[in-house]
Amino acid sequence: MKPNFLILIATSVIPFLIAFGWYHPKLFGGDNWTKIAGLTEAQVSNPVKVTKLLLTLLLNFLIAFGLYNLVVHESGVFGMLGADLEAMKTGTAKAFLAEYSGHDQNIGHGLIHGLVATILFVVPLLGYTTIFDRKSGKYFLVNLGFWMISLTIMGGVIAKWGGIPVV
Repeated sequence: MKPNFLILIATSVIPFLIAFGWYHPKLFGGDNWTKIAGLTEAQVSNPVKVTKLLLTLLLNFLIAFGLYNLVVHESGVFGMLGADLEAMKTGTAKAFLAEYSGHDQNIGHGLIHGLVATILFVVPLLGYTTIFDRKSGKYFLVNLGFWMISLTIMGGVIAKWGGIPVV
């Protein structure tokens, strides 16, 4: 399998869509995100610049590409062959992919990988940030919930539609 970059780009928008609702002021019973994060009224009222939104979209794409490499197991064969598409169409690689490719191309498989990525990467990284930036447990849990939902949905989409068969 090779990456379906159109799907990876589309998947990069998922965290934006989830953030729209997740960080809405009416969520979390009045103890909203701005209070939990310690943001001032001036910071909240200042709109996010387009360059920062584009940078966030790029970061989301990197996350999507990383998830692709975790979720689509055939990408490991592609990598071992030096990303040579022709080598995947011949010999042992072709036989291996013909027998094993596509078994995990379903949403449930991707959801599990998204959850595992959350536990193995987001929890430690967010934990460090929360501890050393002296944020609250609520800050950790709100952000963890956001990333858990985002990564599980992204993983599901990528597992189902993120790879293009080459054999």
